[in-house]
Amino acid sequence: MVTKKKAPAKQTPKRLGATKPTKRKAETRNPAATSEIAEPVREFLKKTSIPKGFVNPNPIVLSELRKRVTETNLRPTVSLEQLLASANRIKPADLPMEKLPEDVKESILALKPGIRRFHGVKIPLYWFPFPWLSSACADRFGYMSSAATRAATKLPFNFTTQELLGQLGNMMGDPGRDPNPASHNPADAGVSSIPAGFTYFGQFVDHDITFDVSSTLGAATDANTISNMRSPALDLESVYGRGPGLDPFLYVFPTCGPATAIKLHRGSNTPIGPGGPSNNGGKSGMVQQTSWDVPRMQGTNTAAIGDPRNDENLIIVQFQHAMLCFHNAVVDLLVAVAFAGDIFAEAKRIVTHHYQWAVVHDFLKRICGVATVNNAMASVSAPIGSSFRMPVEFAVAAYRFGHSMIRDAYWVNFNFPEATLEKVFEFNRDPRLPVFSTWVVDFNAFFDTGVPVPVHNKARKIDSFMANGLESLPGFSGMMAILATRNLRRALALGLPSGQGMANSFGIAPMTAAQLTSGVPVAETAVLNSSGGLLLNKTPLWYYVLREASVLAGGNQLGPVGGRIVAETFVRILKRDASSYLNVAGGFTPILPSSMPGDFTVADLVAFAGVTQP
Repeated sequence: MVTKKKAPAKQTPKRLGATKPTKRKAETRNPAATSEIAEPVREFLKKTSIPKGFVNPNPIVLSELRKRVTETNLRPTVSLEQLLASANRIKPADLPMEKLPEDVKESILALKPGIRRFHGVKIPLYWFPFPWLSSACADRFGYMSSAATRAATKLPFNFTTQELLGQLGNMMGDPGRDPNPASHNPADAGVSSIPAGFTYFGQFVDHDITFDVSSTLGAATDANTISNMRSPALDLESVYGRGPGLDPFLYVFPTCGPATAIKLHRGSNTPIGPGGPSNNGGKSGMVQQTSWDVPRMQGTNTAAIGDPRNDENLIIVQFQHAMLCFHNAVVDLLVAVAFAGDIFAEAKRIVTHHYQWAVVHDFLKRICGVATVNNAMASVSAPIGSSFRMPVEFAVAAYRFGHSMIRDAYWVNFNFPEATLEKVFEFNRDPRLPVFSTWVVDFNAFFDTGVPVPVHNKARKIDSFMANGLESLPGFSGMMAILATRNLRRALALGLPSGQGMANSFGIAPMTAAQLTSGVPVAETAVLNSSGGLLLNKTPLWYYVLREASVLAGGNQLGPVGGRIVAETFVRILKRDASSYLNVAGGFTPILPSSMPGDFTVADLVAFAGVTQP
């Protein structure tokens, strides 16, 4: 278990809303801006409510909860006993307005020009995403490695290297490379012990923190010049967008009951027949789903969600839907217990902190290893509000380990026991939209929920073999349709250090040539050895991370270099974010129902969201 660190009191004020990190006044105050908006800000502070918690501070009893659920026509996703236990663990971030810390007041006065236009708006400040209020929105990519390491170890950007990388990428997805493409048994070669849902959870998390719309594969580019169009924070921007004040189309505003019980829109399904989870462990237990898709624009069926990339394939769009349901279930919990503060803000806080906890304690510990995550927690120093650029060693190389975990086929539900990767990409495309009711994903087969299903999908091992279906990506042609080639060429264009260079910078012994080529087909080894062993001596970081995972960790988690890049990046993201669960005053412990008290997993998340039951 990772030790949760308590941030210094000066940096971690008790509050629910997003705040700007404490800085020296010389850095934050703009005299002109202060005199210009000081009075409107004072008015804004007066009109902005801060949640006051429960009307009755005494514990809620079951009879009261049962009555409340009936009165409000709620349909809880868990038992009333579980709901009651969670309700009595809620610790809202109460703070009277007059006790707002000075750094919060200063941050409002120092808001960047792009945000200053919102002063005086009569919506709660904490409805806005934290980065919109606290940063210059100039988030960029950058490097984790030193310029010297990159200069000494990066591959030359020329035609020869591009051709070699094209050959290598093409071979990584050749047919026949996967020894057991149909198996879900971790005892079989090529099959990992990782539930397959984490492949797509990892993709969802990636879309929460990175979005590159400007880099090119055809020219050498400095990563520091590339804008990251996502906030470098695990703030669920892909779910909440810019909040109900700026993206109201994402939200359902209540017409009765508490005014702040704002939910997220869900979509409808094309009625074809039964699909999704079963209530009796068989095909006859499925029902025809009517609202198990994301909302879509009428006419075009474009997903109306915070990040369009989360409609890339059937599995991730169904997980996006699960996150919408997760928020709505937490809103229902707060309504059921008559929460007296701002229900939306408190729900978002609970959802985000539980999601962040699951990222660290469930996802990262599986992928990087417990020791690597614990070491990152202990060693990474990232004061609240410290500068940060998303490292391309992470975004373009190490974190792309998930591409090798993709299977060629999945058990989706009782109707579709072997959905090919091609179908996974096809069945959230027109003319099959909204998502067919028969294709609703049964997440019991993707995460360890404890609900019996015939097949528990397991991810492929993390190695240098890629699912053959990734050689024909939708929207691309020729060599660029091959995902592996695109990954390798992108890293070349951005001048990433080699795997060996990254290992040496960490003080880790680099893998030997024998290790890098162990179990690799003869033709692929020949490519690595060509041009004087160019790719063997300066191994592309992404390929190195995959080989390291395969050889040193059996393909069930990342090796020492890949694991450290991934773990340290996430820990830095969380530590520098004043609103993350790591910076909760007094520490954070999950309160929602879970299979293990005091813990919270992705399986617990989909269960509480209600998407594991028909």
